[in-house]
Amino acid sequence: MLYKLKQFIKGLIWEKYLPCYVLNRNPMIVFAYDRDFTSRKSEFLREFAGHSSIHLFLMLGWQHETAKMAEPFAKELTEAMQELSALSITVLANSPEEVESLTRLGIRTILCQQNAFIDERKYPIIKKEKIYDAIYIARITPFKRHYLAEKVSSLRLIGDFYESERPYVDKTLADLKHAAYTRQVKSSRIPDEISKAKCGLCLSCEEGAMFVSAEYLLCGIPIVETANLGGRNTIYPPFAYKEVPDTPEAVAEAVGEYAKSRPEPQAIRQAVIENMQKYREILRSELNEILKEHGKPPFQGRFPHKLGLRITRMPWVSWKYGLKARSKKASA
Repeated sequence: MLYKLKQFIKGLIWEKYLPCYVLNRNPMIVFAYDRDFTSRKSEFLREFAGHSSIHLFLMLGWQHETAKMAEPFAKELTEAMQELSALSITVLANSPEEVESLTRLGIRTILCQQNAFIDERKYPIIKKEKIYDAIYIARITPFKRHYLAEKVSSLRLIGDFYESERPYVDKTLADLKHAAYTRQVKSSRIPDEISKAKCGLCLSCEEGAMFVSAEYLLCGIPIVETANLGGRNTIYPPFAYKEVPDTPEAVAEAVGEYAKSRPEPQAIRQAVIENMQKYREILRSELNEILKEHGKPPFQGRFPHKLGLRITRMPWVSWKYGLKARSKKASA
């Protein structure tokens, strides 16, 4: 019942507010995700119209290292800035390769990994008995490549799925029937679940920066992962992960190594927080340059969790930090 209520509230917010977070209104400073902006570009531009200075910072929900992803995205952003001269866009890239690919296409891009903006207070180290050798928190969908964990004998799985992918989901869960699986877990319970495992898995070959990868580390467990596009490992402490070939055997071997010996949890947590702070300071410097140009005091507060994006927000939070979407008729 609670889940349905949350979905209803989210639906109301989605209809009334654009998917973004407004940090400042004069000058206008806005955070949004790449696809959230481009899919509703006309609505954003309509709401931005009338402001003399708009600074839009875009996070990347999927890799933009390849030309296939970078070129159409850069075209969309260039067209938006041409349509509204007061708009400036800065992309917060997750990997150096994304900085290179988008900068080459004329888009201002800085390396500022999204996972730096997780509120570390939400993901503490919890002393728990280690029940599982590995945990994989991921939607059950082909790009997450759950099959690579099939030889991990002590496995915890948490992940929702789309009903449209039900045949794939059923096969995947049948192949991993030895794993303890839960479709949904409250976000507040995720640290407790992570703390029952000896390491976390990241098995996709391309996606975005994967928030849960940093959540594993903040909770004090190391990572077994495969090579990937999307920059999730940009924030990893070098001693806290193993990158392995794309085979079930290699994944299981690395998990087994961590089951026997792994870095001290507090050392993992402290190292990733230090890496997060570097990117927070990069963004803070960017914001303060803008505010200084407009004669405003510097931003000195904490950044909102995940920059206020892709999270459940209460209506009053959207009212204060949201950008209300008007109909074309209302704005005419």
